[in-house]
Parts: sequence; C-alpha cells; structure tokens
Amino acid sequence: MTAIGLALTAPNAVQLLKYVEKYVGPQKRLDRRIAQAMTRLKAKGLINSNKKLTTQGRKYAESVGSIIRIRPHVPMRWDKKWRIVIFDVWERRRDVRNRLRSLLQSNGFIKIQNSVWVYPYPCEELFAFLRADLRLGLGMLYIVAEEIENDRRLRKHFGLPLD
Repeated sequence: MTAIGLALTAPNAVQLLKYVEKYVGPQKRLDRRIAQAMTRLKAKGLINSNKKLTTQGRKYAESVGSIIRIRPHVPMRWDKKWRIVIFDVWERRRDVRNRLRSLLQSNGFIKIQNSVWVYPYPCEELFAFLRADLRLGLGMLYIVAEEIENDRRLRKHFGLPLD
C-alpha cells in the first residue's frame, strides 16, 4: 500500500525502495500500525469508514484550537526509530500543503528536506488524522526507519543519545 502511494506521489522514488528497505523494516507491520491508528480514530468517532472526519472529529479538532494537535506521546525510552513523513501536494492545493507543514512543525517534526519531515517517536494517530483531515490520501507517506544518515544534528535537537 505504501509502495503504491510512493509510486503515485514520487515515481522516481520507487527506485530508492530497494536501498531503504533494510532501514524501513517489513512493510506489512507498518501498514498494520497505520490501520490500527485509523481503527482507534474510528472507535473514538473521529473518522468514519471512508476515513473522513466526522462531525465529532471536526468538533474535536476545533476544540483543541483551530489547528489539529494530536500530540504524539513521548515515551520514557526512545525506540531508536525515526518517523519520516514525505508528502507531495499539488500547487493548486498550496493552502493544504502550507497547513500540513505548519501542523507538522507545531507537533514537533523537523524538516530535513522540502516535503520531508522527521520525528523520533510513534505518531501513527497524528499521521492518520492529518491524512483524513487534509484529504491527502496517497499524497502523504509515513515511514518508520531505524537509521538516518548523519542523524547527529537530529539527535541533538530532540535530546536523544548521541551514541
């Protein structure tokens, strides 16, 4: 599923999959975690079966402030995995793209390249909620990686061990 999304949003990036596969881990596990996050949001009544925000979901988003903030939980110990969000939003949806950037930044993500943001802690619910609220579908890709080249600056920013 994620590979298809990557192919649709960034066709040339599919070639990179064979190089990053050892860092990303089994795709089925990631897809399952995202599906579980969507199930939790659905169980809370925040999204419907079409993965769109419900009235309750909109009210919840508005009650947290005009910007959606489902803060990811920061665990006691870092699992040494990076959460990477890659997105490709068309120019005609610039307002959505700018809102997504703002939401990622306000939730603690760091931009490492244009349209590539990173965070060190689990945030599947935030990802699923943003995807549903902004109607991004396959235009947004979530990756869990065990390693990022030259991540010392990122580790320092997030206060993580520099080992």
